[in-house]
Amino acid sequence: MKKIDVSGKDCPVPVLQLQNALSESESGEIIELKFTCPEAVETLPAYCVEHQHQIISFDQLHNDGWLIKIKKG
Repeated sequence: MKKIDVSGKDCPVPVLQLQNALSESESGEIIELKFTCPEAVETLPAYCVEHQHQIISFDQLHNDGWLIKIKKG
């Protein structure tokens, strides 16, 4: 599993980092992305749906942002 932390970085950085990680991953590989950008709450899931990647979990981390786990399609 690849773990990426883009906490404190604004969009489009979370989506760009996810794109980079996915391009270097094999189908079925899991990527965990921690982020704090509120806009990415919508853009990351939309990107996954558009590119047919599976969202395994998507959790809010109290006052510390969000954590999304994605399985490459």
